[in-house]
Amino acid sequence: MRIGRRGVAFTALLIAAVAACRGDAPASPSPPGQAGTPGAPVPGYRLAWQDEFGGSALDPSKWSAQSGPRRAAVNTPAAVSVSGGVLTITTYTDADKHYTGFVDTAGKYEPTHGYLEARIRFDSAPGEWGAFWLQSPTMGNPVGNPAAAGTEIDIVEHRARDQSGADIGNRYVMNLHWDGYGASHASSGSTGQPPAGSPPLAGNWHVYALLWTPNEYVFYLDGIEQWRSADAVSRRGEFIRLTCEVLDRGWAGDIPAGGYGSAAASTTRMQVDWVRVWQTP
Repeated sequence: MRIGRRGVAFTALLIAAVAACRGDAPASPSPPGQAGTPGAPVPGYRLAWQDEFGGSALDPSKWSAQSGPRRAAVNTPAAVSVSGGVLTITTYTDADKHYTGFVDTAGKYEPTHGYLEARIRFDSAPGEWGAFWLQSPTMGNPVGNPAAAGTEIDIVEHRARDQSGADIGNRYVMNLHWDGYGASHASSGSTGQPPAGSPPLAGNWHVYALLWTPNEYVFYLDGIEQWRSADAVSRRGEFIRLTCEVLDRGWAGDIPAGGYGSAAASTTRMQVDWVRVWQTP
C-alpha cells in the first residue's frame, strides 16, 4: 500500500505526541478499580469509549460473553466475573472438561482507528493464553484488500510457556493476521517485554496499547513502543476482544495433568482493570 507524504507526516506527528506524553511512564500505580480520571494519551484525542468495570456484572450494553466450544475448552459466561472494578476471566476444569471466557464488543462497538489501551494482569498457565485484540467481521473478504476487509490485530497475547515448555512469562507477542485463515492467510508479528528493573509481566498489572492510524500500527507496553508495522492496515470498524483460550500441545505448551482446578480454586486467569478508546474528534 502506498502512503502519501501527508499520511506519513500525520502518523509521525501522532507517534511523536504519544512518545512525548507517555515517554517511559510506568503503568498507573493506582490499585485495581481505582484508576482515577484518565488523561489523554495523545494531544487532540478525546475519550470515545471506556469500561472501568464498575458494578457486579459484565455490562451487556458493551460486551457479549460467548458460549460454546473453542479449541480445547468451552467458552462460558460462568468463567467471566466483575467485582471491585475488575473483570476476571478464569480458566478452570470440571469433570475433565476445560472452561474459559471470551468476551467482545461485536455489534455493540466497532471503532475505526484510534488509541486503544487496557490495563491487564495475566496469571497464565501452560496450555492457556490470554489476549486483548481486535477483529473484523469481514476479515478475509475480499482477499487481497485488508484495508476494506479488516485485519486481526493482536495487541497482546500472553503465555506462560511456549511449545517447547520454556518459560516465556515475561514476554508477549503482537500479531497481525489478514486475508482469512485458509490458503491465502498472511501474518506478521513481533515480541515485547518490559525493560530491566520493571515488574515482570506475569502476575503484575501493565498497560498494553495500540495506536492505529490509517497508515500504521504502533504497539506500546506501559507507554514504551514495542513494535510498529504498516502491514495490512485496516480502514474499517473492528470489535474489541478480551479472551482466554486453551490448546494442548500447541504454542502454549501442554495442559497440566489434572487440568486447572475448579472454578473456585483455579489461579489461571486474566484480569482487566479498564479498557479505553481514544479518537480524534
